[in-house]
Amino acid sequence: MIATPAALTRYHEMVQSEMRAAFPDVDLPIYDMARYGLGWLDEQGRPASASGKGARAALTMLGAEAISNDPATVKRAACGAAAVEIVHNFSLVHDDVQDGDVERRGRPTVWKIWGVAQAINTGDLMRELADAALRRALGYGAAAESVLEAVRRLNRATMLMIEGQYLDLTFEQRTDVSVDEYLAMVERKTGAMMGVSLSIGATLAGASAAQADALDRAGTRLGRCFQMRDDWLGIWADPDALGKPTDADIRRRKKSYPILYALGHAPTVARRELVDLYRPDLSVDGADMPDEQVDWVHSLLGEIGADRATDEAARTEYEAFRVELESAHPRGEAVADLDALAIFTLERDR
Repeated sequence: MIATPAALTRYHEMVQSEMRAAFPDVDLPIYDMARYGLGWLDEQGRPASASGKGARAALTMLGAEAISNDPATVKRAACGAAAVEIVHNFSLVHDDVQDGDVERRGRPTVWKIWGVAQAINTGDLMRELADAALRRALGYGAAAESVLEAVRRLNRATMLMIEGQYLDLTFEQRTDVSVDEYLAMVERKTGAMMGVSLSIGATLAGASAAQADALDRAGTRLGRCFQMRDDWLGIWADPDALGKPTDADIRRRKKSYPILYALGHAPTVARRELVDLYRPDLSVDGADMPDEQVDWVHSLLGEIGADRATDEAARTEYEAFRVELESAHPRGEAVADLDALAIFTLERDR
């Protein structure tokens, strides 16, 4: 098992504190729904600890470290980290509604407990709380222009993320999705938020526009790497390490990178059968692919080397991340932490 990078935990409590501070002192149940979505409460409103990895928050803090070692920038960057982490979790609340998922992080999803309408409201509220978190940087001495630029970047990334989710949903109704289309979708859905995580931290630390843009591109590449590794894990991971059965992505007919690779590289007869198995009408009622067909798909992927191809594609994105990172001329102390986080993204087992 690859060790968890220290950067994932170094600023965790500080960022969590800023996230909590973004909540107004209003006694309405919807705020507890948001707290539940962030992993802070259980279904009965009792304190809980079910937050995610915090990778985007860590990227924001490292983005600031890449530009400046001034202690005053740390609290400002934590406001940006809180904002991107809240936006990420708002997107998960809405994703669960769209995908019909009833469980996340081992707990019922927000919509499963409170219904679809309130889950939509909760996600919308969380998006506004993210802006409130970011504005708190002004109280730590951040220049108004820097905060405004951070808001602009976050808004743009949120729009791109939603575009990516739109594309992902349309792919469910198609059998002719190309790898290039997949990459364009992933760059929006996953890459945009990881890119802005780095660039917001840098912006709040006083980076030039060119430096922030370079870090944004680096984070976007890392996001693509992250998603490809996710796709690999969804088929070939150790189920004990992953915490759920493998082959789940195949059963749900998810058009992940390995499947799209197979559609482009499988022999003609096998490709036709694969296309038939992934027909949109077979997924309409939510029925899973039968075991025999799952085994056939898994065997086909192995025969054509889709596992190796997916891993190689993820490593290509990691190398591109390194190139973009160097173009930002980051401080040397931050490079090692960023690289450790990137390698963790590339080689994680869950």
